[in-house]
Amino acid sequence: MQAAIHQIVTFATDVFAGNPAFVMTVREPVEDHIVQKVASQLGETVLSCLRRIDQERFELRFHTPSGPHGGTGHATAAASHVMLLETGADRGTLVLADGSERTIHREGSRTSVPWPTMPFAAVDLAGTLASALGVPVRKALDSDFGYIAICDGPEPIARMHPDLDAIARLDRGTVIATARGEASDIVIRVFAPKLGLPEDPVCGTAHRIIVPYWSEQLGRTSIHSRQMSPRGGDLWCRLDGDNVVISGESKAFLAGALDLP
Repeated sequence: MQAAIHQIVTFATDVFAGNPAFVMTVREPVEDHIVQKVASQLGETVLSCLRRIDQERFELRFHTPSGPHGGTGHATAAASHVMLLETGADRGTLVLADGSERTIHREGSRTSVPWPTMPFAAVDLAGTLASALGVPVRKALDSDFGYIAICDGPEPIARMHPDLDAIARLDRGTVIATARGEASDIVIRVFAPKLGLPEDPVCGTAHRIIVPYWSEQLGRTSIHSRQMSPRGGDLWCRLDGDNVVISGESKAFLAGALDLP
């Protein structure tokens, strides 16, 4: 069986910026172990696999080289971009492994995906995070996804050289550093060495936490976030009740075909 393959750069239009992700599109169901081998062959951490159900709905599954995965923000954004390319429409629905559906749409040149917000709470770890990140931390938050360090302004976010070993010793998989921005409303960097990702190029999931926080701090529901990783990326986010709509520009870097057994 032949499958289409795309590598999509998400949250950027420069193909050497943003967060790239592979998306495989199949016409018939493919066994999990085959998709996992494709992920391994491509060297992809999380591979999106799309299969068309009808005119507007696509099944979406995620796999790592070792097994099924719950999905990531940038992998979902990449799959959304490919789905809209496939249909030529401005709107479509992704059907996830748990049976839930996510309606995505195009807003101008950006693809928008709604996500449930993620809860957070203040925690007394500002000093610990400051030591690990190497910059002053004004406030610390905790979430299931990871710890959040609130800093003062974009300059410390841009210059930080974190101690990745210290971050890996924490009892969370991820550390998010964020502050108010200047050219953007907020800035962010994300480190996850314990998960095999020293720095996330662009992290959609983190915005499910920090957008509700910054929305309250800034008194606005629409927020432009700049990820200050070496690759860099831009996310336009809107708090909509219990959801965060995350929008970004995407660009295809690679397109081809795979011969599957």
